[in-house]
Amino acid sequence: MAQKPKIVPPKRPTIGLVLEGGGALGFAHIGAIEWLEAHHIPVDYVAGTSMGGLVGGLYAAGNSPEDIKAFVGRIHWPGVLSGQVPFQALGYRRKEDKLAYPNRLDFGLRHGISVPRGLNSGAAVGLLFDRTLMPYYDLKNFDDLPIPFRCVATELTTGSKHVFENGSLAQAMRATMSIPGMFAPVQHGDEIYSDGAAVDNLPVDVARAMGADIIIAVYLDTGPVNPESLSSPLAVAGRNVSIMVAANEQASMNNATVLIKADVSRFGATDFDKSEEIIPQGSKAAEANASALERYALDDADWKAYVAEKDARRRTHLPVPQFVDVYGLKGAERSEVAASFKQFVGKPVDTAAIEKSIADLEGTGTFSIINYNLVDENGKPGLLIRPRIKDYAPPFLNLGLTLLSNNSNDIQLGFGARATFLNLVGPGSELRVDGMVGQVAGFDAELYKPLKLQSRWFIAPHGYMTQSETGYYSGSDQLAQFRQSKNGVGADVAYQFNARAELRVGEDYQWFGEHRTIGSSVGQEFNLTPLVTSVRFQYLGQDEVMLPTKGSELHSNFSYYTQRPNAMNGLSQFNGTVEHFIPAGKRGIVFGTASGGTSFGASNLGLAGFSLGGPLRLTAYSRGELLGDDYFLGQAGYLIRLSHLNPIFGDAIYAGGFYELGKIFGGNSGTPSVPNDGTAIVVMKTLVGPLYGGGSIGGSGHYKWYFGLGRIF
Repeated sequence: MAQKPKIVPPKRPTIGLVLEGGGALGFAHIGAIEWLEAHHIPVDYVAGTSMGGLVGGLYAAGNSPEDIKAFVGRIHWPGVLSGQVPFQALGYRRKEDKLAYPNRLDFGLRHGISVPRGLNSGAAVGLLFDRTLMPYYDLKNFDDLPIPFRCVATELTTGSKHVFENGSLAQAMRATMSIPGMFAPVQHGDEIYSDGAAVDNLPVDVARAMGADIIIAVYLDTGPVNPESLSSPLAVAGRNVSIMVAANEQASMNNATVLIKADVSRFGATDFDKSEEIIPQGSKAAEANASALERYALDDADWKAYVAEKDARRRTHLPVPQFVDVYGLKGAERSEVAASFKQFVGKPVDTAAIEKSIADLEGTGTFSIINYNLVDENGKPGLLIRPRIKDYAPPFLNLGLTLLSNNSNDIQLGFGARATFLNLVGPGSELRVDGMVGQVAGFDAELYKPLKLQSRWFIAPHGYMTQSETGYYSGSDQLAQFRQSKNGVGADVAYQFNARAELRVGEDYQWFGEHRTIGSSVGQEFNLTPLVTSVRFQYLGQDEVMLPTKGSELHSNFSYYTQRPNAMNGLSQFNGTVEHFIPAGKRGIVFGTASGGTSFGASNLGLAGFSLGGPLRLTAYSRGELLGDDYFLGQAGYLIRLSHLNPIFGDAIYAGGFYELGKIFGGNSGTPSVPNDGTAIVVMKTLVGPLYGGGSIGGSGHYKWYFGLGRIF
């Protein structure tokens, strides 16, 4: 690659642009830069912290304000800030984990119960930087950028300020914006870096040290503090951090030649979806300082020469990689990762395809982050993959709380945990153990063993013990309460088509019974010990787990029992559910679901049949109120996003409604012929799972309020 021309210091005073950290408020920096360029004010050095480092680094790398606007506008901020691997990119078994435990909590058992260093590994942010800054893969020093650049981070082991001036530009930018608690810190050797706000949030001194004679600093003015906003421990803690940050900014503000104060008091540091409103605040603030800034403006000829020199140093060329190098792994792990990227050797760099392969690897759950870049070895370019294995897992630990109620006397509370151990009986094997306490209690364990390495065929021996409470109704009157016990051992032979679909055929020996605990004797008790042959197919094509916005999901199960209640012969049953979600505009979701089950003509099954009723399953009716031998349930509705939540604690709040229509065949005499209801719902997608509630009105005087925590669809 041709050597880029060195910057020759201009005869005029050199100008340093300093950009403050402030989360989403830092979008105002883009507007300030836009104003400076429009008025031909040159920038010879850039220094920034946190979001100021992100915007400043992109600008220093030769991106125009319009380029940076497009960059931040293309980002799906809720997904980036959630820190979650997209549901569609997860491997099939990791999808099952998310369906069983639909939350953002991430634990491991490698060193006892342990957690990651941040709610967000920063993987998505890192990939954005990798993709955009790849042409600078062989950058020796940040002085060699179109505009010399520095960014500030905090080195956590010493508590000292670290100024990045060389190395990986993408990693430096990732480090400077590693907000403690939100993003996991960046580790390089024995050094651990986090957000630089704690040590130098407005790094005027850094720009001075680079050689700037004039400092233009952009300060994000959040206005006076409203005492009413300090009403929670978290708000008080956040204010204390703000006070400490403000203390290190004051000297920098005094040392700036021109201080641009962008009024961002109407916005919050997590308003990442409001970039179009925040950006103009920087332009307005620069305009307010026009008289002080325009004295440094260049005439048209000098501006043209300045831009030409800067553009000549911008890199856009990417060489074709001739090999794959994997950093930090050894042996079989290294070979396995390298094999996933050999397809890119000898071809022009395709960042979208590379990131798809990275997502597939991250979907295994083993890696906390995977970065990529190019590298030169012996004069040849290659693709460099930098994976980091989670230091707290495997074994993996999923935890979840469930809460379900549509009646003050019918509140289900439960807690579940899943531990997953890898490679216990060979490569690719998994031992999965679940435990549950509450109204639904028990445990189950399954050993997943591919028939050979990377085979789609596998066997899955398993065992389980579960207990749950079941009501028995006549019309809307509950006559008795039963405890259902279902225990068994068995094995499946299965085929996994891809990361979305799986088919299983299995044989179990079960101990299955219903025992009355409360109420009248209604002749529904039984004890069975059947052999159970089952065929199950599942397709997981939705885009996420808490509240899908698009895609489809299908669950189906056919079972043959060698015994059944109240008869001498066996029983065949089929149960299936299909769901489909369609985005409606930028904020809406249209959805429809259909489920049904049949006992193929068998009758008088009682509690061994199918039931409807309860939240999101004919909501206006009590849980299990509708019982019969066959059933159908259809739902159709609409949800709209009302607002986003702080990305540390959740995603968004939705509200809407849906209509439910069902049918029970072979039910009691009091069973309605066509039970139906209209249901209103509010859903909050939180860190611990979807929290929802609402009210429902159905036929024959049925109505319920309800709430829940856990999986919705």
